[in-house]
Amino acid sequence: MRTGETGLNLIKGYEGLRMTAHYAPSEQWTVGYGHVSSARHGMSVTEGDAERLLRDDVQPIEQLLSDTVRAPLNQNEHDALVSLIFNIGEDNWKNSTVVRKLNAGDKIGAANAFELWTKAYVNNELVTLDGLVRRRAAEKSLFLMPTDASLVVPTSDVYPAQECEPEFVSDRVLGAKPLVNFDEVKAERKKSLTPEEKAARTRALFAATQSLSGDPSKMIISKAEEHADMGITIGAVLAGFLAFGLTAIGAILLLGQEAPGVAEAIGLSYDRFSAIFENLPMWLSAIGAAMCYFILYILVKRSVRHDLKRQRAQDVARLRIAE
Repeated sequence: MRTGETGLNLIKGYEGLRMTAHYAPSEQWTVGYGHVSSARHGMSVTEGDAERLLRDDVQPIEQLLSDTVRAPLNQNEHDALVSLIFNIGEDNWKNSTVVRKLNAGDKIGAANAFELWTKAYVNNELVTLDGLVRRRAAEKSLFLMPTDASLVVPTSDVYPAQECEPEFVSDRVLGAKPLVNFDEVKAERKKSLTPEEKAARTRALFAATQSLSGDPSKMIISKAEEHADMGITIGAVLAGFLAFGLTAIGAILLLGQEAPGVAEAIGLSYDRFSAIFENLPMWLSAIGAAMCYFILYILVKRSVRHDLKRQRAQDVARLRIAE
């Protein structure tokens, strides 16, 4: 496969045209579009000469691709790889992740590997260069561009996941993760600590224990314990509402019995009291059953909270022994 105009224009755009020989930072003479093999001091070329030199320079690269890549390539993939090899050199290409991924059948991995070649030595320091970042982005874009302009999956139907960001942690993972991971602590119990680290940990644990009235289990509140505390609060509030409703019914009945005139004045007629008395057993049973449920719910949550707290206390005690 020969390099197309798109690939040649990509190389031209990032190499730049030099009509006279230039001594590059790589300590070699270059002329035209990055031509180095026959460049020398004082050499000058025309634009046509530079075009011919470029076409001569890419022919060995085309042969190198034919020899080293076993995967089928379309024109855009071929041109992007020619531009990459033109910039990084034959030896680097043979040892690159790009060619390994290609031959393994992972073209997406190969495209991502373009971005590895963005650093160079400047004043003996390895730095990321703006020009290399832009060139790799253009080559990667050309490599991924289908020649028939058709895509396997429309991008309007697919949205990137938040997990693409390396530091992202989903709410589900964050909610299930305890504030202190005792599995990691247990795994590191056999790890040898320096005397300074042991002394620092002992001082910190002692200070925290003293400030919390000698109960180290209070130092740690996991997500499960927070959820148990929240359940206790919600159950208590709902039970309180039911108790208030039961008290209100009793107050209305007492008012009708002791002060019928006042009850009549506020709209509680005899017919209304008759309706209340007729449905009273059902209301009392419903409210009582609901209160029993929420009280049982509170007791269960308290039991769970107590078990979690006891487990935390045991873990902290083992940590103190290890210290």
